[in-house]
Amino acid sequence: MLFIIAFLLQGVFSVQFTFSLKQKELKCFGENIGQNSLVVGSIQGNSSEYSLKIHMPTKKVDNILQYTHSQELHKFSFTTNNTQLNYQFCIHNLANEWTSYNFTLVTGMDAQDFSLLAQKEDLKPLEIHLKKLNGLVNAVELDQKEIEERQSDRFQNVSKISYKIILFSVITLLLMMLTNFVQARKLKQFFRNKKLI
Repeated sequence: MLFIIAFLLQGVFSVQFTFSLKQKELKCFGENIGQNSLVVGSIQGNSSEYSLKIHMPTKKVDNILQYTHSQELHKFSFTTNNTQLNYQFCIHNLANEWTSYNFTLVTGMDAQDFSLLAQKEDLKPLEIHLKKLNGLVNAVELDQKEIEERQSDRFQNVSKISYKIILFSVITLLLMMLTNFVQARKLKQFFRNKKLI
């Protein structure tokens, strides 16, 4: 049972795909990554003429974490901060031909290397697997807390928006009633002036 859960969770934390870019084309991928999470990845192209930019897009400033230029295989790693969830990985093909790339991204417990820990503490494979599962459980708990926080924020936003919609509806209704009242008075006045009433 634990193996099935670990296998299912592994797919959540790892991403690998291949894509092609035309000459001079730029393509960006976004990923929501949890707070204080280790991120390890690599990009490999059949040409060394490309650039990779890892950044956090914000409204005010574009925070560039890493920028690399012209390497056939580039490996990167960083730890996410406490404030930003969305990270973008942009690949720009600088070659004058179609180029294909293999992109790999691993986060959380899958990104950690347990081989050094196993050598240092002289752990057996089962103990290493238990440490990984313990780490996965902790990561799931952190993810659950983040989801609850986001859900609370969204609920507050929805409450604010629904209040504004109700207020707008009431104001619109009052304006319509006022318009109808003014229209009725003007029509009565018009008919009295024409002596139809």
